Amino acid sequence: MAINFFSSVCDNCNECKSDIVPCLYDISATQFGVSDANSNIRNPAKVLIDSQVDWDVTFENNVNGVQYKAVDYCIDIYRTGTYNVKDDNSDPVDFSSDRIDNLNLGLIKRCEGLIKNEKFILFFEIKKGLYKNWLKDARRKFEETILSFKEHHPDLESLLIEPIIVNKLFHRVHQNEMMQKRILKDKIGLDFRVVKTFSISDYE
Repeated sequence: MAINFFSSVCDNCNECKSDIVPCLYDISATQFGVSDANSNIRNPAKVLIDSQVDWDVTFENNVNGVQYKAVDYCIDIYRTGTYNVKDDNSDPVDFSSDRIDNLNLGLIKRCEGLIKNEKFILFFEIKKGLYKNWLKDARRKFEETILSFKEHHPDLESLLIEPIIVNKLFHRVHQNEMMQKRILKDKIGLDFRVVKTFSISDYE
């Protein structure tokens, strides 16, 4: 069954159902943030216009309006192929996904969400700790999320840009960064960037 990454409102959390945390959010503010503070109770990351101290990632929006769409804890995406995200040698040709788990293969790894306008689609992942393998985990989330997106929205594949990882506690170059970038590029044709702020005008 086809997956619509832009469907709204999701059925996965009460806040989304009441529109307190919209799954799909149009933004015209010149600066905004996204907070993943409620991931521990399985709620999607949410857009914040105020309360900058709570922003996990900052977006500079100096050109046009953009749209935010939650993915993690919002869109249920199940593995249906033989692809194994834990095996770096897995072939993307073997990846497939569906909205329903008929094979008991479980949910794919999903990143926080995406930001889009008519010129680009940016997937992003928020990390809040320096635990072992946080960068690898982020790469694997991009890997399966974007493979699924390309599978179900092939007409939008040309709009995809390098996804970003945000970890406010990390202030240097990760020793494993080049390897993880190479693996992701082999899988989806894009590597990633580790940032704290993303300027939308850079892609206009």
